Amino acid sequence: MRAVSTPRAAPGAIKKHARARGRGARDRARARALEPNREWPPSDVWEDFCAAHEGGWHGAMSTHDPRTGRAIAPDGDASDGDAVRDGNDAREWTISTVGGMTGDGDALRLETRGTRDGASSDGSSDERAVTDVCGGGQMGKMFIVQGCYAHGPKVLPACEEGAEAEFEFAFAEEETPGERRRVRLVVRAAPGKKRNWELATIELTHEMASASGMSTCGSATGEFLTERALGSGEWRASSGVTFIAIEALAEVPEDREEIDPETGEVMIKGGELGPAQKLAREKPEDTALARAAAAEKAAEENRAKDELDAALRDPEGMLVVPWWAVKSPSSWSMAGEYIIGGNSPLVFLPNNMWVLVESVDNQLVVECGRYDEGVPSAVIDDTERRVLARRYRKGRFASAFFVRERRLDPQEREDEADEFDIFDEDFGFDQVLVDDV
Repeated sequence: MRAVSTPRAAPGAIKKHARARGRGARDRARARALEPNREWPPSDVWEDFCAAHEGGWHGAMSTHDPRTGRAIAPDGDASDGDAVRDGNDAREWTISTVGGMTGDGDALRLETRGTRDGASSDGSSDERAVTDVCGGGQMGKMFIVQGCYAHGPKVLPACEEGAEAEFEFAFAEEETPGERRRVRLVVRAAPGKKRNWELATIELTHEMASASGMSTCGSATGEFLTERALGSGEWRASSGVTFIAIEALAEVPEDREEIDPETGEVMIKGGELGPAQKLAREKPEDTALARAAAAEKAAEENRAKDELDAALRDPEGMLVVPWWAVKSPSSWSMAGEYIIGGNSPLVFLPNNMWVLVESVDNQLVVECGRYDEGVPSAVIDDTERRVLARRYRKGRFASAFFVRERRLDPQEREDEADEFDIFDEDFGFDQVLVDDV
């Protein structure tokens, strides 16, 4: 086995306590040396994943305020108020969904039909939505076989006014087969702001497989987390997997274009002058140096064009890494570092769920989590939580992860403190173990 330094596969790369470190030719060479997991996903794993969602489902869907997490009624009221009308929660759609693999076998298709009482003047409203998730070849298949997935774009749109990106996460309930919760998020560009991507839309669904004969408790209501509960204890991964784009292990190419102020034409930007060009400036009468400088400049421009072409292509090639191969002295979740309210990127949702959309320094993290067994108590117990996330660097997909976490007991915390030194120059960066190539 060989250790390869890489920014955290989890969104910890933008935590305040992580130390930034430049990565040069050595890191790029390491990234090029890594072989992607071309066999992902194995055909049987993909088929089992799709089978976990196929057939008929029924349940409820609700829209939630992106600031408070409260369900929104048809009139836009985000308070609980008089939400129940004729025995139904007026903030919910009653939905039925049919799922299955697309005809070309590339994606999971979910066709949802919904009815909501009181949504229109005649007392009812019907809508239909078709969603394809985990499509787009290998790089689109961010899922685990039990049925959880983290769907989103490979490349974000340019951060310009009005630009939006859509994400969808699913939690398959392992303790109750045939039950799932889906979270659809729309993230909107906010150019010029400190956080240049903001949460704009939240939709929750709670569904049961029709064959189970069970009904849901709804999506609009349920217990909400508190800041104290979310920040309680030290959480560490106990199972899971992370997907890392090969290119994210090296520097993502910068935009290498600029406009010539005299001609108005697009030029390829170069870096610092090379040695031949520097000497040619010092000795402009030397024709041999002039030819060497011209050749050096042409080579630099060709390299810059190659990098620009790479930046315009979709990411390709990824590593699939088990949770234990990504060593981290902290939780994979970033949510515990934020408070609720105001312009906080953290939002609590019903049924002990949360969503975090954070964008700092050309990075975007979209994270969704859930406490399956309810709010954790003050006493260390067996309570677990699940965290799903997607991370982007410079507008390009960098990694996704699916992790189940548990709380450390005091002795485990003490043992861990001896293992990690926060003053180590590599603190904040994990050692990802990969097979020798």
